[in-house]
Parts: sequence; structure tokens; C-alpha cells
Amino acid sequence: MTNFLVLYNPYYQQDVIVSHVKVLLSAPDQSDAKVAFGKIRSKLRDDESFSSSNIKKITSSIEKDGYMQLFLTDYADMYVAKVIEVTNSDSRALAPSYYTDKDLDVEAWFIMTDIRQVVDNDFGTIRDKILSNLTTPSFENHHYAIYGNGYQFPLEVCMDDPIDYFQEPKFPYYTDIFKSFEHIEAKRHLVHYRFGKEIFYALHPNSQESIISAEIEFAQNKHDTLYDFSSVIIKYSKAAEYELYLFIRTTMIYLMQKVPAIAEIEYQVQGHTYQIKDLQTTKPNIGTYKFLLGNEEIRNAISAHIQNSQLRNFLQHGLRFYIHPLQDIRNESAHGTSTAIKECETMRSTVMGIGSSGMLCDLIVNKKRFM
Repeated sequence: MTNFLVLYNPYYQQDVIVSHVKVLLSAPDQSDAKVAFGKIRSKLRDDESFSSSNIKKITSSIEKDGYMQLFLTDYADMYVAKVIEVTNSDSRALAPSYYTDKDLDVEAWFIMTDIRQVVDNDFGTIRDKILSNLTTPSFENHHYAIYGNGYQFPLEVCMDDPIDYFQEPKFPYYTDIFKSFEHIEAKRHLVHYRFGKEIFYALHPNSQESIISAEIEFAQNKHDTLYDFSSVIIKYSKAAEYELYLFIRTTMIYLMQKVPAIAEIEYQVQGHTYQIKDLQTTKPNIGTYKFLLGNEEIRNAISAHIQNSQLRNFLQHGLRFYIHPLQDIRNESAHGTSTAIKECETMRSTVMGIGSSGMLCDLIVNKKRFM
């Protein structure tokens, strides 16, 4: 997937992102909501920084993947947008009114259907966790440099650890930009007192949202002895399952590089047969991971090619400790069994690491050992 980055200047409009979100929210049919983001032509350059070849490349990428991702930042905040079209044609009819009111010179329009917030008002996190994950193909694939660069924007970027921010298009993420006080406080607590920035921002954004929502619901109902905590458990487990998938996928990609034959190992999910190489695009069920970790060829590859002893031990022994309770409790909640707070606290402790090491932290720490 092609990714580009644009620096937006609050000088032109103080509420740049919010004004675009409001256009999306005002669409009569939310399933077809669109907004145009305009790349303002720099007054410091006379050249055409965004040529027809750039547009052709992005269009080709969109035709292949269905959309491309556009990072938007002023270095205080970071957003990513789902772009379905890029054009030189005037698209002010789809844009906030300030483009027309201020007669801004737009050199290209990005037609967006969704925007999600990645980092809120935290320059340090943007610099150290987000931009540090971006490389620049036009500049010898060096990592993004905030200072002393000669970049022209939009800038093509690639991710060291690729993230598809819109892989679950079940609901629009732009509706979450207007966060509640409870959401902001829950996230702040998780970042500063539970995980730390290093772990929290290494989680997939969907996992972040799941555990924030779970923490809010848990806090609101933990004193209600009659409350059914099934939905809370599903939120915790959703985050755990996805991070588990990302970890297993990283593991198998590494092992396939060492032992190519591993790519052809077969497994079944609900009557359908897959191969290990399919893990790059298909997420199996939890039980599949036990099968994969128990496969003799995979066990031998782990023993022979995983040099880091902590990572090897986690794959051979530690990971199973998390998979079994996750599978058991998750199945009970998903099948309509009323869940009491005791089961919820067990799941929360396992996933979040309450009073001990937790699944999310261990998955992130061990995934980084592959890098």
C-alpha cells in the first residue's frame, strides 16, 4: 500500500482536521461520505511539487488496494486519512468552505472517506514513535528527518512495521475524533500508568481503541454485582487476538525467510485449507496458533533460527500460557454466557498485566526482538 505524508499549516485554518471531519459528518448518507483535502501550493517555490506522475502513481495504488493512506500532521497532532482519489480537478464542492473563503491556491486534492487520529497533542510521541517508523523512498530510504530535510510534500513514505489503519471498515473512524472526557482520561492513564508510550503506541490503533473502551466500561460497572461483563471481555480479547495475530504473522514471515518450505505448511479453519503464507493477509482463529506452534517443522525452525533466547523461550513455552485462557474465556463470552466480574478480572489481568506481566506487553516486547 502506498502512503504519503503532508504537513498541514494551522496558519491557513486553526481547525484544519475538525473542519474536514464536520464535512464528513454532514453527509446525508454516511455510507457515502466524502471530503476533499487540499494540498496548498507553497509560496516559497515556483516548481510544481506534485506532478502528474505523482498522481498517476497514487491512482495506480488506489486501483490495486482500494485506497491509499495519507498521514497528516502539524507535528503536534498526527492523523491518517483513507484516500480513494487524488486529482488536480477543482474539488472545493467537497471541501470545507475556508478554501474558497480564503482563496487558497490548491495544487492537488485528496478525496477522503475516513480520517482517524493517531496521536493527540504530543510532539515527542509523533517524533519518536510514528515518524521514526517512516522511511523515505525518494531519499535513499532513510528514516524521516524532522530537521534539515529537503522534502517536498506530499512525501511518499513507507513503514518499517506496516499498519493498515482502515482494515476493519465496519464503522467510520472520523466519528471518534470528537473524544469524550472519559475516553481521553482512560487513554492518558493507559499511556502513562499502565503501558508507557513505547508499548501503547506500538499497539495497532484498533487494539488501542478496544482496550480504552473496555477500561471505561469496566470502571463504570465494576461495583455492579449483576452486570454482565461479556462485552468487556470481548473488547479485551479483541485487542489480545489481533496483537497475537500480528506477532504470529511476524514470526512466520521471519521463519519463512530462513526456511522457505514453511510457507507451504497447511492448516484448516472452519473447513477451509490455508497455507502459512496466507497468514500475511488472512487472520485465523485462536486455535490455529496452537496447531502452528506445535507443528514439528515450525518447532525445529524456531530452535534452529531464533537466536534470542528470550524470544525463543516465549515462542516455545510462554505464548501457550496466554492462548489457553484467552480461548476459553473468549468462547464463553462470545456464545452468550453471562460473565461475572471474576472472569472479567481474570481476562483483564491476563491481557493488561494487572499485578503481573501481561499478554499485550509481552507480545510487543517479543515482536520488537525480531527487528
